[in-house]
Amino acid sequence: MRSAFLALPVLAVSLAAAAPAQAASVGASVSTNGVGIDAGVSVTPFFGIRVDGATLSFDHSFGVDDIDYDADVQLKSLGGIVDFYPFPLVGFRVSAGARLNWNEADVTASPNGPRQIGGRTYTPAQIGSLEGNVEFDRLAPYAGIGWTSGFFGTGLQFIGDLGVLYQGSPKVSLRATGGLAADPVFAADLERERQELEDDVEDFKWYPVIKIGVMYKF
Repeated sequence: MRSAFLALPVLAVSLAAAAPAQAASVGASVSTNGVGIDAGVSVTPFFGIRVDGATLSFDHSFGVDDIDYDADVQLKSLGGIVDFYPFPLVGFRVSAGARLNWNEADVTASPNGPRQIGGRTYTPAQIGSLEGNVEFDRLAPYAGIGWTSGFFGTGLQFIGDLGVLYQGSPKVSLRATGGLAADPVFAADLERERQELEDDVEDFKWYPVIKIGVMYKF
């Protein structure tokens, strides 16, 4: 992953060298995808190509019915975008592309009292800890709009993007470590709990992308 991030500026410069009329840019950004490295090529006054990689980790707590979960969220992705500038003088663009998507979350819960699992009440000893994982589609399409300052000139530029990443429906796994972990009745209730957890994170299949950054255009 790290080597792929470092290769992005090299890729942009290589693309620019392939056609003298093109101009390359490299920079950095902060977005809801994470902190990233960006690179781009202006193909014509109306079209451009950008690539970027972003990563971010943080903790998040949430509840599903009777269970409180802690999530270790890890955002990692690499993307390619084609930009169309209908009005090049103002730098406004319409963008479409896709990302290689490694966004995921490890979730845990340690009940300290009786809790309902799948509609049935169990003790902490029977449940133990609940441990799971949330993953999304590896390839995620992207669409959005944005703006680039100083599109025609060289030097420092500012960029902004507003769009949406379609990650697909989440895939959730969930297991228990308690005394009833192998009990078939508890296993059926745990599967219902897994489905409820999956439903709770369903909205994240559409992931909002808000991005700001700086680029240096050569």
